[in-house]
Amino acid sequence: MGEQSNLKDKIEAGLRDEDSRRGRQKALSVIKPGIVRMGDLEPELRDRLREIKESSLADLSRLLDEAVCSLKDNGCRVLVADSHEEAIQYIKEIVRQGLVVKSKTNAGQEIGISRYLKEQGAEVIETDLGDRINQLAKSGASHSLAPAIHIPIERVAELFSSETGEKLECNTEVLVGAARKNLRGYLERADVGITGANAIVAETGSILLTENEGNIRAVSGMPPVHIVIAGVEKIVSSLEDALVVARAAAVYGLGQDIGTYVSVISGTGRCGGSTQQEAAGGLGPREVHVVLLRQGREKAIRDGFAPALYCINCGSCLNFCPVYTEIGEKFGSKYLGGRGAVFAAFHDQLQKAEEAGLDLCLGCGKCQEVCPAGINIAEMVMRLRAKVVEEKGLKPNKRLLVSLLTEDDPRRKAESARDFLKTAVSKDRLFPEVAKRTFPESAKGRSPVENPVLRVSFFAGCGVNFLRPQLGLALLDVLAAQNVEVVWHENEACCGMPLLKNGAVQEALALAKRNIALLAKDDCDYLLFVCPACAAAVKNEWPLLAAREGTGLAKQAQNLAEKVMDANRFLTEILALKGEWPGGKSKVTYHDPCYLARGLGVREEPRRLLQAIKGLELVEMAEPDSCCGFASSFSFDYYDLSKRIGLRKAEMIERTGADFVATSCPGCMIHLADGLHHLASDKRVFHTIELAAAAVKGGSK
Repeated sequence: MGEQSNLKDKIEAGLRDEDSRRGRQKALSVIKPGIVRMGDLEPELRDRLREIKESSLADLSRLLDEAVCSLKDNGCRVLVADSHEEAIQYIKEIVRQGLVVKSKTNAGQEIGISRYLKEQGAEVIETDLGDRINQLAKSGASHSLAPAIHIPIERVAELFSSETGEKLECNTEVLVGAARKNLRGYLERADVGITGANAIVAETGSILLTENEGNIRAVSGMPPVHIVIAGVEKIVSSLEDALVVARAAAVYGLGQDIGTYVSVISGTGRCGGSTQQEAAGGLGPREVHVVLLRQGREKAIRDGFAPALYCINCGSCLNFCPVYTEIGEKFGSKYLGGRGAVFAAFHDQLQKAEEAGLDLCLGCGKCQEVCPAGINIAEMVMRLRAKVVEEKGLKPNKRLLVSLLTEDDPRRKAESARDFLKTAVSKDRLFPEVAKRTFPESAKGRSPVENPVLRVSFFAGCGVNFLRPQLGLALLDVLAAQNVEVVWHENEACCGMPLLKNGAVQEALALAKRNIALLAKDDCDYLLFVCPACAAAVKNEWPLLAAREGTGLAKQAQNLAEKVMDANRFLTEILALKGEWPGGKSKVTYHDPCYLARGLGVREEPRRLLQAIKGLELVEMAEPDSCCGFASSFSFDYYDLSKRIGLRKAEMIERTGADFVATSCPGCMIHLADGLHHLASDKRVFHTIELAAAAVKGGSK
C-alpha cells in the first residue's frame, strides 16, 4: 500500500497547487493551438519521424557501434554506460569540484547528475531560464518545456533581485536581460558544460541540439569541457534524419516550424591553444565527452516496449494530457506524465512505475494522437498494469470490482452493484442508482418487428444493462421505427474492458469467451453498440485475447470484430435516419467519447445524426474530444482528480450557450452530468440515441 498512499499524497498536493495549475493553463492556452495548427500543416513529418525511430531502434546495435567509432574519430571521448552508476561515476571524475553550467537534459535528470555533482562539492548552475528560476526558487519543474510556468513574475523579480543585489523592475524584458547578464558570468568562468542531445548521428559522429534561448549553444561551446548525456535511443543514421527529429521537436513541442537555434557539433574545438579564454571566444571546448546510457533500453526493446523509446521529449503528450493538466509534475517521475510511468518501469523497476502514476493514465489516447511518433502510451500502461497483477495480484479494491463484473447471475450482479456503489461513490458525487429493472427485463414483451429489412445484434454492456436501461430501449424504439429487428441477450457478460484497464487479463479473457460463445450464434449482419468502450473491447481487444486460446476462438472473435458498428454510424450510414426535434428549435453541443473518437475513429457520424434532426442546431465546444475524466474505475479510485477533469469539461460545455449536451457513451453521460451539477448548471445530458428516439417518435423531452 506504500506506493498507493504516496501516489494519493502526490495527487492531493497537485490539486492544491493553484499557482502551478494557473501557470499551466496560461502556457497551454498558447502552446496547444500552435501545435494543432503546425501538425495539420506537416502531416508527413509524423510518418517520417516514426519511420526514422523504428528503423534506428531495429538497427540499434550496428548504429551504436558506428556512432561510437564516428564520435571517437571526431576527437570525442565516449562511454557507453550499462548503468546509471557507471555514467555518474565517469562524469564525477571529470567534474570533481568545479563550476558546471548545465542546459536542460532529460537524460541528465534521469540519472540525477546535478544532485551527485553537488554532493561532491561542485557548483551546478542551470542555464535554461525556467530551470534557473526553479533552481533559485528551490522548486520542482512544472513542464519539460516551460518548467517555471507555476512561478508568478512577481516572485521571479524577487529571486533575480536577490541574486543580482539590485531592485529589478517586474518587467519581462528587464528580468530576461538580468538573467542573461548573470548567466553570462557563469558561462565565462565555467569548467564544464553539460547538455543532452536531440539526436546523435552515427554516420558523421555529430551531436544535434535544438533550442530557443541560445543557452545550450553557449554551454556546449564556452567551457573548456563539454559533457553530452544521452540515451542510446537518440542515435539515428544520418544528419538528414537528425534534422527531422529537430523539426518534429519544434512543431509538436512548441507549434513552430523549427527551433530558433539548431547546433550541429562534430567534435572538439581543436583550437590549438589551451586557455579558457580561447574557448570562450567561440572556438569550442578542448574536450568533448559523450555518455550514452543503455540502462533499461535494451530490456524495453526485448519486452516489446520499443515504441516508448521513439520519444523525442517534445512534451506534446503533456500538453494535451487531462491528468497532467490538473496535477502537473506530480504525474510521472524522472520523466513526466504517462510516459514517465512507462519509462520508470524499464529505467528503474515496476514499483517505481506505480509510484510515478501507472494507475493515473486514463487511457484516453490523446497522447498518441498528438505524439509526433504516434507512441501508444495507453496500450503500454495496460500491459504494465497486467504485469503488476501478475507479480503482485489484484489490490483489494480491484478484487471487489472484478468480483462484481464477473458475476454471471444478473440479479446477483445488480445487488452486488448496489452494494459496491454504496461504498465506492463519494457523497458529493451525482451518480445514478442501479435500475430497478435491467435492460433485458425492461425490454421483455416488446412486439416483434414484422417483415424486418435488417436483423442486427445489440450488445448492451453493463452501463446500459444495470444503470441506463432507457438507452437500450431508445435504440430499440429507433430501430423498430425503421423496421429493423434486434437480437439481445439476457445473460450477456461484461465486455471486460474495465478489467483489462486494471490488469485483470485472465478474468477479461474468461468474460470474452462467454460472450463470444453467446454472440457467435446470432445470424446478424451487424453488432451494434451504444457504449464505445464495449465496442472497442469487442473490436480491438477480444481478438487479441482469443488468440491466446487457439485459432478456433480467434476466428470467432475476428468475425464478431468485423461486425462491430457504433449505433450512430449505423443510423447515419446504413439507415440515413432523419427526424424532427419535438422540443422546438434548440442548440446542442457534442462531447466526443475517447473510445469512440480515437478507439473506433467515429467522430463525424454522431454530428451528422444530430444535424439530421430538424430543429437542432449543433454548436461545437472547445476541445470536444478532450476526456471527461470518467475512465471507468478511475473515477471511483481517484474521484477528486476525476472531478477536477470533469469540471473543466463542464466549463467548456457552459461556454457554448447550448441548451443541452449530447454524447455517445453511458459513462461520459454520468460524469458530464456530475460536472454540470457541481457548476450548478441546469443543462441536461443526453445520449445521441435518446435524441434520435425522441425525434423519430415525435415525443417530448
